[in-house]
Amino acid sequence: MSVAKTVGQTTSSTDPKTTPVPSIEIWRPSLHERLIIYMLGVTSLIVAMDASIIPTTLSSMVNDLEGDSTQAFWIGTSYLLVNAVTMPFICSVSDIFGRPICFEFSLAMFSLGTVICCTANSIVHMLVGRCIQGIGGAGIHALGLVILTDIVPLSHRPKWYGVTLGGWAIGLSLGPIIGGGIVEHASWRVIFYIMFPICALGLILTPWLLTLKPKTATLKEKLARVDWLGGILFMCSATSFLIGVSWGGIQYDWNSAQTIAPIVLGALGMIMTVFYENHFARDPYLRKSLWQDWRIEGSDKLNWSAIVTYINGCLQGLAMFGFLYYVPLYFLSVKGQSPLEAGVDVLALLLPTLLSAIVTGRLITRTRNYRWAICVGWFIACIGTGFLLVWSVHSSTVFWAFSQIILGVGTGAVLNAQNFACQAMCKPADGTRTGEEGVAAAMYLFSRQFGFALGVGIGGTAFQNVMALKLEWEGLPVDPARHAEGYVAVLSSMQDGHEKASIREAYEFGFMGCFSVFLGVSVVALILSLIFVEQFDMNRAQDSEHKLQPRRAITKAIDQTSQERTCKV
Repeated sequence: MSVAKTVGQTTSSTDPKTTPVPSIEIWRPSLHERLIIYMLGVTSLIVAMDASIIPTTLSSMVNDLEGDSTQAFWIGTSYLLVNAVTMPFICSVSDIFGRPICFEFSLAMFSLGTVICCTANSIVHMLVGRCIQGIGGAGIHALGLVILTDIVPLSHRPKWYGVTLGGWAIGLSLGPIIGGGIVEHASWRVIFYIMFPICALGLILTPWLLTLKPKTATLKEKLARVDWLGGILFMCSATSFLIGVSWGGIQYDWNSAQTIAPIVLGALGMIMTVFYENHFARDPYLRKSLWQDWRIEGSDKLNWSAIVTYINGCLQGLAMFGFLYYVPLYFLSVKGQSPLEAGVDVLALLLPTLLSAIVTGRLITRTRNYRWAICVGWFIACIGTGFLLVWSVHSSTVFWAFSQIILGVGTGAVLNAQNFACQAMCKPADGTRTGEEGVAAAMYLFSRQFGFALGVGIGGTAFQNVMALKLEWEGLPVDPARHAEGYVAVLSSMQDGHEKASIREAYEFGFMGCFSVFLGVSVVALILSLIFVEQFDMNRAQDSEHKLQPRRAITKAIDQTSQERTCKV
């Protein structure tokens, strides 16, 4: 059991003229809880590594499987798309069947997808594996944060979420480096082999450590609670919408029927889902209470602070995907670096993001205030993105490293702060039902992952169109803009001369268009944060239906050891 101590007094709530003053809780996790948090950090590492290792190995993978640039695009996009649309449903099911079984299922699906990918002998085979990996990755990523809401009080979560973010950032940092090294010295299949040990460790540790138990119910009762119709309708609609956005301007023109039809169908389907969830669903997993102001009893007034936080989560996902994808591509194309060198150089962005997120989390826990971190983070991110706009072929190492550091500091602050802002804004426990912090955490991660998927189409369209425009001005074919990732190898093999320099300048011009979009997104997020985001009280009592049970000998021994240490203190 965790150790908690209350400091200060709470004003009696029986006097209607007095306002209750929340007490400040000093909380320390037990050894059992610490091990769960560390396990979540380790499993987050493989999900992040899988996302960041693919771009540096994609060209080698596609060449070996005899695919084209469109198929290469879907190897990366299929994972993001499936990951985004399945995330809310997996978390909703975990409320009913329990966190352990859903987390174990997610690890098993990720492992199965990894096996399929590393044995793939065709593009179709690879895409099947990536989709299955996406389902598993959604559960690992989202449930990692939801489980944290079950065992850590809100005011302490920003600090301890730093452990999960640490694993996530290490995976993002190692992915490009390991991927670049593997491409240069071994088969691309090795990138999937190295994930097996961590997958196996997670599959073994989860049943022993993750002993969270939900309310007791029969299998029939649990199956009846699942919002099957709402889940299927939402996932199909979101998939249709993201497919249209993903290939708009890349695979098909934005004004083509192939792009417009899935976007319109997806949007209509999501509207129908919201209507169904609000009026017909028995136990909806898309709860309208997340967007309502619960502070006004019986009111349907919207909570614009929460709505803007979810919107900004989507905007940050969009911008983050762009930075994680296009900054390495900048080093590969404009700077002419090898995949390994590009992986090392992007550490100037990833490491500050990690450090900033950890430091910000500790400061939020200490001050019980997240609003300053959101506003300051977006402001610094705007400055860092602005520096990226003046990158050129001749930019010095000091300048592009400094630019990435500034951007990483801002991104890391927002990454941590917005996570817990939405949890503070949701409805707390009221004695009749538990709070909605786990639901809010899952919805926020979905909005950010949805932004990741949107970044595929929006960032890619901006880059390709601006690059193609520059090539037309130079009187060159626009084909390199349509196949920018694959054309990097052709560019590096060209003889130095006017044509190569012109194409490299076109790449540079394309990046400026892409980064301009991300700067606009960051500015919009900053303005929305300054106007709408309010500070909600973070001093909430820990309340969850999922209680940590020392059901097994190993967890009993862990808890006994933790209690003995506490008594000595």
